[in-house]
Amino acid sequence: MSQLYPPRESIFGPIFDGSVLTRAALATLRAWYPTYIREVEIQRGYQTKKIPSPRTYVERWRFDSYPDEQLPIVVAVCPGMAAPPTAAGDGIMGGWWILGVGVIAAANTEENSERLAKIYGACAREILEQKSYLDDSWEFSGVNVVDETYNDIPDIEQSRTMRAAYVIARVRVENITSKYGGPAYPDPPDPETQPGTDWPDVQTVFVDVQQIEEE
Repeated sequence: MSQLYPPRESIFGPIFDGSVLTRAALATLRAWYPTYIREVEIQRGYQTKKIPSPRTYVERWRFDSYPDEQLPIVVAVCPGMAAPPTAAGDGIMGGWWILGVGVIAAANTEENSERLAKIYGACAREILEQKSYLDDSWEFSGVNVVDETYNDIPDIEQSRTMRAAYVIARVRVENITSKYGGPAYPDPPDPETQPGTDWPDVQTVFVDVQQIEEE
């Protein structure tokens, strides 16, 4: 994923939203899933290159799947912040955000579907914990997995052949906003220049000086 940070000269400063997190998580999972699946096959003594990597990666507002989507599917969800943001100096704010990753798998038997879903869930957990920087689209400084479950099949009619694993994590995001950024007037910046940099120089400065007499 390309860098989403604004240049340093932007008057607005960073503007983060939850979709930046879900896209970064999906890009990281897509890149690392094949490696971690192979390692699980080796550790379990399975024949290698038999467990397929997920075929579909999507971001949604809740864990769900549709009949026309190819399985296995990875769904990333960001419902918002996990705690109020904190100041990091110079008006820059950082904070913990909630990330949910759901993986839905299907196989020829109920037992194999159950095993696949749990393997995909374990790989997602390990990738998020061990690759907590995610990607270079933003400054992510830590991932804490807080829960992992194997219930709540999205389509109950397919529960015999489909299984799901859910991983919930907290992600530390730096530079989510700047309290002291932003232009003085609501005029939109010129999109042909770097947004936020092409502002006129100050023509007049007013200074109010008060003299305080010593007692």
